[in-house]
Amino acid sequence: MILSIQSVPFDDRVNRKATIEDLRRGYLEDFLRDSKSSLVDEINKSSMEDLLVSLEVADETDTELNIRNIGVLMFTERPDKFIPGAQIDLVKFNTEEAEGSDDFFEKTFYGPIWKQVRDVLDYINTNIIEEKVVKIQGQAESERYVNYPYNALEEAIVNAVFHKSYREPEPVEVRIYVDCIMIINYPGVDKYISQEKFKSGKAKARKYRNRRIGELFKEIDLSEKQGTGITKILRELKKNGSPEPLFDMDEDRNYLETTIFIRDGFNQGIMSEKMSEKMSEKNSRDSWKNNLDHRVIIDQKSFWIEGKYSTMSELELERLHRLLVYMEHTKGFNAITSAKAAKILDIQPKTAARLLSKAEKNNIFESEGKTKNKIYRLKRIS
Repeated sequence: MILSIQSVPFDDRVNRKATIEDLRRGYLEDFLRDSKSSLVDEINKSSMEDLLVSLEVADETDTELNIRNIGVLMFTERPDKFIPGAQIDLVKFNTEEAEGSDDFFEKTFYGPIWKQVRDVLDYINTNIIEEKVVKIQGQAESERYVNYPYNALEEAIVNAVFHKSYREPEPVEVRIYVDCIMIINYPGVDKYISQEKFKSGKAKARKYRNRRIGELFKEIDLSEKQGTGITKILRELKKNGSPEPLFDMDEDRNYLETTIFIRDGFNQGIMSEKMSEKMSEKNSRDSWKNNLDHRVIIDQKSFWIEGKYSTMSELELERLHRLLVYMEHTKGFNAITSAKAAKILDIQPKTAARLLSKAEKNNIFESEGKTKNKIYRLKRIS
């Protein structure tokens, strides 16, 4: 019996906290009308219970109606109250200093997950996306392009909401910098999928983490054919003349960061350090050494924060520095776990694990052990 329950995807399992009173008929009707489902004709004829059962988001028993997790995610006002982390957290940094500045805007998007996606995209379309029209000498038609192609962002955000684990309390994050937009979901893709094939859009998934979300998203045109999301992102960016995206995940696939860069022709001459780091490994290394001396001494040996900073933000670099300084001043402290790092930095364990994983990629730590009990040790640099 236990094995049978575990084989059912999380989004298709019964949620024991939710009742039919927690679902909103208005959201259900809006969804059915958008989907052009055959159930549209039944809206005024059928009870809410019958509609939910027909849509296979609830199960009818002799005594009650059992609401599945997919019903909670799609039709409750606050799915995060039943499934922690079922929300989208957005932050928009207004200056190049990004996390180092107090000038930012934060907003959390609640509601049914399909509405969260649309509301985030509406915000981005209204406040972020810009179009330029450039007259080309000798040509009748002008060149038109945008700083960020809407379709690429839509696909990236839909992918994040579709593929995140709803067993874990971390929300989808959308971080808007002056020169790029980063979308983060936890965890990353399954380990059997090659990172190289994933980044090129050639990966074929054998199973899906949230099959029902994919099915219902497809009904309202939020998702196309399964397995085509990355290909669409690459295609839309190329069509707009935008740089290639950056897909980053650690070896254990604890997270996936999708970064869409601003197109050339916008924000010229004001490229932030974050953009420079992502677009040029050499420039980032030189800039880092010229501007920030993050040398620390541990056990009388020198360690430098150096390497490929293409996956580390200003905030992560600052946290890494604090962590190394803490280790420097704690005798014999040359190894750490994500749980300990989380306590030292006062951050979530998942965030600490992501930081340590990136530091390992940058040749600062080396790890041993399995994911949950992994120990990170400082690498000696001669």
